[in-house]
Amino acid sequence: MNIFPAKIMVVDETPMHVVTVREIFEKEGCNVLGAKNEASALAITSAVKIDLILLDATAKSMDGYAICKRLKSEALTQKIPVIFTGTIPGAQEIQRSFEAGGADCINKPFNSAELYARVRTHLELQKHRERQEDRTQEDLIYTLAYVGELRSKDKSHLKRVSEYSALLGELYGLRPEAVAMLKMASAMHDIGNVVVPERILNKPFPLDMKEREMVQNHTQWGAHILSRTDRPVLRAAATIAAQHHEKFDGSGYPKGLKGENIHIFGRIVAVTDVFDVLVSKRSYKEEWQVNKALAYLTEESGRHFDPKLVGLFVDNLWKFLEIRQKYQE
Repeated sequence: MNIFPAKIMVVDETPMHVVTVREIFEKEGCNVLGAKNEASALAITSAVKIDLILLDATAKSMDGYAICKRLKSEALTQKIPVIFTGTIPGAQEIQRSFEAGGADCINKPFNSAELYARVRTHLELQKHRERQEDRTQEDLIYTLAYVGELRSKDKSHLKRVSEYSALLGELYGLRPEAVAMLKMASAMHDIGNVVVPERILNKPFPLDMKEREMVQNHTQWGAHILSRTDRPVLRAAATIAAQHHEKFDGSGYPKGLKGENIHIFGRIVAVTDVFDVLVSKRSYKEEWQVNKALAYLTEESGRHFDPKLVGLFVDNLWKFLEIRQKYQE
């Protein structure tokens, strides 16, 4: 399991202790950040994703236990393992450390070998927990997405849009963690279709005005379903569900958002969803040839679609076609 490099924050009133930790872990490629008090510690954790915290429990200028409790009360920092450091001589102090939310205790002055082993162990445990959580979350997300597509005759549409979107996000320059989130979240772009009658979803003829309105409402229903949580990936999915039918020139629905007022996730899925629908057979249409679909994307660049995204899609078409081939029905 690759746990290094990691970002380690040392909350300690003595600069030399920060230097000691830095000397031990910088050779592993770790970034060791020092904080002298609660304010600087909170400022760092709000700006940087910290993997582990070494927190002075016996400093005279700050209350380490109170700082730990504060960190554990915040959603952004509550899962970061905290190792208390200092002169922690007895069972009472150790119990207080654990009650405050600490994961471990280690005495100062540091024994380099012991400190390295303790930190490595807790980083490994944290990485294992994160992997388990990610796997569980991904399973739940794709199960939910599958429920939304039960009535669709194209069972691979969601997988293709998910893969297309991740690739286009990567080409656009999104950070790896944003690409991973987009890949999962985009699979739920049409979850709102669960409220649309099947006779309308699979109707072989053009929809009338009332039916078209019911279909368009799937964007708002999807956002409503997915926004009932604080989980970042589901909030991202809610944004995609709400915005993937908005158009770059402001003529889309449901809110008529324009240009970069449409979230980049929504702009990406607008391209990938439409492309996949165009080159796939539907109850109301035959599949288009790729060249015809590409011509449509180019024609609608700047109107329906973000021009930069269309350019990236066209320039890297072969990569998207490989995905299409891999996930054909």
